[in-house]
Amino acid sequence: MDDDVIVRAKAAVAGHPAVIGVEFAGSRSRGTHTEHSDWDFAVQTDDFDALTRDLPALVETLDPLAAQWEPLGDFPVYMVLVPGPTKIEYLFLDRSQAARPPVTPRADTLAAIDAHFWDWVWWLATKASVGRGDLVAGHMPQLHAHILGPIGADAVPADLGAAIAEYLSRRAQLERRFEVEVPRRLGDNIEAGIRRIMP
Repeated sequence: MDDDVIVRAKAAVAGHPAVIGVEFAGSRSRGTHTEHSDWDFAVQTDDFDALTRDLPALVETLDPLAAQWEPLGDFPVYMVLVPGPTKIEYLFLDRSQAARPPVTPRADTLAAIDAHFWDWVWWLATKASVGRGDLVAGHMPQLHAHILGPIGADAVPADLGAAIAEYLSRRAQLERRFEVEVPRRLGDNIEAGIRRIMP
């Protein structure tokens, strides 16, 4: 299974003409990972803009639940959540970026907000599953500032369960308001994964 993820994740982008190299990176490459750690790949490119345009199509071979650019990191990271759930990240370590502001909820942005929320929540759940409750608690104000607050939540959630409940309630309200429905496949996969790994 490990080799399969590595081979498929590399193959998804390695053939693009703008890609110079794709290297297995992060905690898994160092052997310091936990069972549900992300799969990180450092990508070198001589045409970042061209690769950026094509990445959504390239990662379709991975059957993504969601794929998007990490809005808050110091360098560009293209995040792909695949069934499992399993998180694959393509890192562009030789570039830098400024954190982007929270996304304003609209009919055409709810799916992106949904992807960011579930990606963040899955990462926090993997940390909670190995006893990092301190890290989860530290992220609750950030989760509120960047996602829950902008969609209408008044207070910082007490824990991960409260964050999910608040999000689902606010998402339902926004769906009714904008007369759209966010696909449920991503959230269902993440919630099932959380039930499996949380103590």
